Amino acid sequence: MTTPIEEKLRSSPPYRYAELSREHLEKAAAALAKDDALQASEEIWNAVAGALKAVCQERGWNHRFHNHLRAAAIYLALGWNRPDLELAFEAIDNMHTNYFGHKWYVGEVRRRLEVAKTYAQEILRMRGAAPPGQEHLTPGNAREMARFLRTLTRPLNDRVAFGPELSGPELENLPPVQPPHTREVAG
Repeated sequence: MTTPIEEKLRSSPPYRYAELSREHLEKAAAALAKDDALQASEEIWNAVAGALKAVCQERGWNHRFHNHLRAAAIYLALGWNRPDLELAFEAIDNMHTNYFGHKWYVGEVRRRLEVAKTYAQEILRMRGAAPPGQEHLTPGNAREMARFLRTLTRPLNDRVAFGPELSGPELENLPPVQPPHTREVAG
């Protein structure tokens, strides 16, 4: 028997992620119709995340954490020689932060919804399709793609998502961290 949290984290079939992507785009449009830029921002992010998860799930890639979705987005943009998709992802990735940071208003979010619709369509077309030839890749892009593919395919555990664990001199040489609210104010 699974717990509610395990059930929530369990992967869905690729077609379900594609359906969820479309549902979130509809919810974003509905939120914008009510001038709710914040909720629309989160729905836009969820729509794009769903499209990426559909591709990841189909290819057996990790997609549990935000860094996995970012790796998939850039890997696909590089592999298909679509720099426009990388730029679109960056614009949409900011929608997730807008939900918490209140950076953009209705008009700006509405424009990003149109970008998200196109982006989700393009990403969902990549499901099951092999990327075109790799002749366009520079050696640097090929190395970058290999790094992203390692992120997408390495065995998943919670430590991997946050990078390697530091020890010894690496750990000792980190600067001290003091939360801003505990610092003394000069004056």
